[in-house]
Amino acid sequence: MKKIMFVSFPGSGHINPSINLCKELADNNVKVLYYTFEKYYPKFNGINIELCSYPKEFVNYYDDINKVISKDYSKHYSAFSLLNLLYTFAERLVSFFIEEMDRVKPDLVIGDPFTIWGKAAARYHNIPLANFFCTAMGDFLYLKKSPAHQWGTVKSFFLDFPHLINFTKTKKRIDKKIGKLIDKPTDVLAHQNNFTMVMTSRELHPNGDLYPDNVKFVGPAHVEDTQLPDVRDTIFISIGTLVNSDTFWDICIEATKDLGYKVVISFGGNKDNKVTKDIPSNITIHNNLSLEDYRSIIKKSVLFVNHGGFNSISDAILYRTPLLICPATVENTSNGQMLESYGCGLLYPYKKIEVIKLRKKILEVINNDNTKRQLEIYRQSFLNSMGYKTVVKELIKEFNLL
Repeated sequence: MKKIMFVSFPGSGHINPSINLCKELADNNVKVLYYTFEKYYPKFNGINIELCSYPKEFVNYYDDINKVISKDYSKHYSAFSLLNLLYTFAERLVSFFIEEMDRVKPDLVIGDPFTIWGKAAARYHNIPLANFFCTAMGDFLYLKKSPAHQWGTVKSFFLDFPHLINFTKTKKRIDKKIGKLIDKPTDVLAHQNNFTMVMTSRELHPNGDLYPDNVKFVGPAHVEDTQLPDVRDTIFISIGTLVNSDTFWDICIEATKDLGYKVVISFGGNKDNKVTKDIPSNITIHNNLSLEDYRSIIKKSVLFVNHGGFNSISDAILYRTPLLICPATVENTSNGQMLESYGCGLLYPYKKIEVIKLRKKILEVINNDNTKRQLEIYRQSFLNSMGYKTVVKELIKEFNLL
């Protein structure tokens, strides 16, 4: 039996889109060794793959870093700060994955673009490599359509220059240790002419029509879940697992309590989130939701207020649910601008979240009939994408995995 080593980045937003792909590979008699953190193992219950853990010392280090990041998410996810994190992680992990690949001897490595350590280890052993993008790519073609990202990179150069110095030094140390095999900064979010799976449609991806045939626009992994409800009576508010705020939730409650809808809030499992105001009877708060419940609520919502993560946007479009993006990072802002230009929702454009401004934007999105028409256009682009079953057949053929 042929073997694939899937090196995943340890975060729900990176893992969730890969679940059905792994199931389809297993159903096609391909052995998958999936590397993640043990806390994410339950996501793969009932799927016949081998789950493998990152080193325990790295898991502890990563959790400590995340505690710092969650206190100021936007600061730590600027362009150079993020690259500094990834190269720091790579220095700690690349030897582990070189040893694992020597032990496992996979026929193919699939790498999340952030896992530059897995990609470098595959090159070290000359193992074929494929890319798995849970979000849009971040290469030159993407940046041409993303003024927010362009400005964010320029801004990061001036504000985060020490991070540039740090990751440049770290990359040089890795190069000295294993050779020049680690991604250059400009290559981290590029397809690099490898077999590349992107979990969106060509139509939604900025400049999607300009990418070569090695880039496979798969569409959302759960695209078979397309039945829509007859009644929508909910406003859903969720800003991901890493972001937390002392004031955001109180403002959201005040902005939505009298609009005549049920309101569901999810903290995404982030224990630092809190509400200080009394909770009205029409508002329900969850510390966390299963993926199934999360998507079920999006389906029955007239509006989804979120931070602009690509998976949240994909879920909303698939279920034809209008979006209001309250961004936490440059990437979120870029996604919100893209979404607004496609007519699928609005970007909250102000730095400070205020009750009156938020309520106005919420009503503007809900009452816009054109938004619903535009959502249907991009929803159809998802339904017409190749899907994970087809891309698995192409992957098996390309790398002779049977």
